[in-house]
Amino acid sequence: MTFTSILTHLDPAKATEAEAVTTTPLALAEAFSAHVTALIFPMDSALTAPTPADDATSLLEGRAAEAFAAAAQRRGVACQTKKRTSFAYGNGEAFADHLRVSDLAVLTGLGAPGIAAQILQQAAIFETGRPVLLVPQTRPLSGLPQRILVAWDASPASVRAIHGALPLIRGAAETIIATITDDKELRPGQSGTELTHLLAPHGAKTRFMALQRGSGGVLERLLAAAADTESDMLVMGAVRHSPLRNMVLGSATADVLANGPKLPTLLAA
Repeated sequence: MTFTSILTHLDPAKATEAEAVTTTPLALAEAFSAHVTALIFPMDSALTAPTPADDATSLLEGRAAEAFAAAAQRRGVACQTKKRTSFAYGNGEAFADHLRVSDLAVLTGLGAPGIAAQILQQAAIFETGRPVLLVPQTRPLSGLPQRILVAWDASPASVRAIHGALPLIRGAAETIIATITDDKELRPGQSGTELTHLLAPHGAKTRFMALQRGSGGVLERLLAAAADTESDMLVMGAVRHSPLRNMVLGSATADVLANGPKLPTLLAA
């Protein structure tokens, strides 16, 4: 398994940030000789088709496409840009439709995402069956991650996240399988140690790390472990719980989506 097609999003209202936003997808495309598609549409656009008077929007879309193409050309990456052709459904659905026929989505943002960005991210993660890499604009990847922290709880979502991240795990200098042992009891066959044995024949260089959650949240503990191990990517399963459950017990997935990732974070549901 490898990545042959990568999907990303460009907001024409932020055309000046196009190169910063596409640093990670273009770097990964270069590493895997993959093709990148950028969907260009305003994040907060209404669900109606633009009128012919939207010359300013068309101009911004053109500038974003030009900046993206220039950045891709400098890296020698094959790329294309697409605009929305139908406004009968939302931005999240439009992005999800394209992601279902791509290998990986890369979405870059600055700080906590707004409601529109959260809707797009949730559609990408929960409605496609594809891995989604969320990247803070302040910590883009300039190449393959060298050390990856994998959050392992033996859930189907964590299995799918690891499978989706396998091309990156193969290329990493080290992959750390981390389990929060006081959060969920795993049977012997589900252990992180067993997972390291599974990944080794795939070319992964792995080790297991047992973590104590303590008084903080799961995501907080994982981020602390990522900092301690100098990991430059986090891989975790994405699970959608009820708002009440999130409020009472907390949710690493909800925290990432609400507050934005602190380091590149690959999620799969």
